[in-house]
Amino acid sequence: MRFSRTLLAFLLALAVAATACTTGGGGENEPAAEESPTAAEAEPEAEPAAPAEEAPAEPAPAEDEPEPAPDAPDESAAEDEPAEPSSEPAPEPTPEPTPIVLTASFRGVTEDTIHIGIGFWDTTLFGFGFFGEPQLVWDALTDAVNADGGIFGRSLKASIAGFNPALPNEMLAACISLTEDHQVFAVLGGLRGDANFCVSEQHETIHIGSQVNARGELLERARAPLASFRIEGTAREERFIAELARRGWFDGATAVGIHYDGSETQGQLGDAVEAAFADAGLEIAITMNIDDLVLDDDALESQSEIMQEQVTDAGIDRMVIFGAAATGLITYGELGIQMAAVDSTNFTTATSSGIDPMALDGTISSAVRLDLATDTVDAETQECLDVVMAALPDARFERPGPGVENSKEDPNYWNYTVLACRDLSLFVQIATAAGPNLTNDSFQAGLDSLSQASLPEIPFLSFGPGKYNGNDTLRLVQFDGDADEDGELVGLGDPVDLTP
Repeated sequence: MRFSRTLLAFLLALAVAATACTTGGGGENEPAAEESPTAAEAEPEAEPAAPAEEAPAEPAPAEDEPEPAPDAPDESAAEDEPAEPSSEPAPEPTPEPTPIVLTASFRGVTEDTIHIGIGFWDTTLFGFGFFGEPQLVWDALTDAVNADGGIFGRSLKASIAGFNPALPNEMLAACISLTEDHQVFAVLGGLRGDANFCVSEQHETIHIGSQVNARGELLERARAPLASFRIEGTAREERFIAELARRGWFDGATAVGIHYDGSETQGQLGDAVEAAFADAGLEIAITMNIDDLVLDDDALESQSEIMQEQVTDAGIDRMVIFGAAATGLITYGELGIQMAAVDSTNFTTATSSGIDPMALDGTISSAVRLDLATDTVDAETQECLDVVMAALPDARFERPGPGVENSKEDPNYWNYTVLACRDLSLFVQIATAAGPNLTNDSFQAGLDSLSQASLPEIPFLSFGPGKYNGNDTLRLVQFDGDADEDGELVGLGDPVDLTP
């Protein structure tokens, strides 16, 4: 019985063990693992590896025997082998700068000095234009250039010849004084008429400045370089018409007329003006022509009356004036029609004649410099003014504008100083481009290379072969008849760049 219980317990334990062996361990839903049909045979145990043979120990050196020295490198082999080239080339020695050798390269140019001549319009003889003492202005300007090293080390020296611009013989005398007596390298400033030929043709002397018109007969006859601040050819007139059209000035016009100040102006501009009007899609209804230099009051009045009748009969309500504009402004201003005048320098002349400034109110014109009282003074102009103002602390420098007057007792240096700044700045730029060997030929080459430049109040300027009137600046302005007792010009937008 005891055995039976023991046997029964053994069988029960065996059944439980068998049940556990047939149940998987992956959870309720996982199938039980299948039993292998045959048991894997046991792999035989690997035999133990044979012990590694020990290397025989080297015999220890004898106590008194020195250790052998390491083999020395074969010096003969090293000498026979070529050395490897260096990857970096040896630095080249810095070349010494070529010294500039200054010589007396031309008339008016020595090893240390460039002598320039200045033509000065003495308008004080007419009771206006009191610009101060020109020699003081030029001394201040040339001293500043010289203090900055001059032009390739040469200092500037200026000689001045004044003259009455209404007397041709005085202008010729000024030319002879500068070119023969002073033997200057270049003449800067205002000479005109035959005096221009005296400088550039007869005396083969460089002539640059505001009064030079470097085109036509003067350019053809010149035997020395010419350069000016004028606008080349008919670019000003053509662009003026285009700008009027762009602004809509011709919109709604019944009939458009044009006015020339004389036959010479019409001959120079006529074809270009007609082409510009055609490009703008405009027809010219009438062309008027009068010479502003008519001095007889009765004759001028009769011509004005005739022009007024013709313009009225043609139904003109827009008139564009070319050349000196004073007579045109006076004539058509009395008719109350809209006017535009290319040249803006004659409004003072017109109002001084007695015409009501309001008759000219709204007239659009153009200027070639940014010199209005309402304009911001540009950096080049201010820098140059500062130089002369520092040298002449007691002189008056007041920007021209309404109410600003000059007098013999209290001259205003502003206008002439800025003009002198332009003349000298242009000369310095060209002479620098010419190089240290200064001659007429090198100066011409320097002038031809000056393709982009600027001057006080002239932001756009360029020269090149055949283009020696360098101003490329056009500025539209408008007359405000109510701004002052005599009216005032105000700017219309930014300047236009005419650089070709």
